[in-house]
Amino acid sequence: PIFYGLANRLPNILFVDVPVTESNANLHQGLGIPSLPFGHIYTPAGGLVEELRITRPLFPIFAKKLRSYIAGSCELVEGEVTSPYEKGKKEDTIPS
Repeated sequence: PIFYGLANRLPNILFVDVPVTESNANLHQGLGIPSLPFGHIYTPAGGLVEELRITRPLFPIFAKKLRSYIAGSCELVEGEVTSPYEKGKKEDTIPS
């Protein structure tokens, strides 16, 4: 429901829901998806730019990251050196 809600609020962004079935299990494995639900963010210039779990508690991080790519920038707090998306939870994203 929250995935579809965000998709409805951002009609100019392409959202793709790829359910796991017997016929596409290899696709999920080939994309290196470690668990479900999982999200990828792609941009025209950068291709795949983010990979992260999108469980209910982590979905706000996904939404914030997506909005920063739409805006072309992210908020940085002066003097901070940590990610503006993570609240001390490095395990929430998959390193590239």
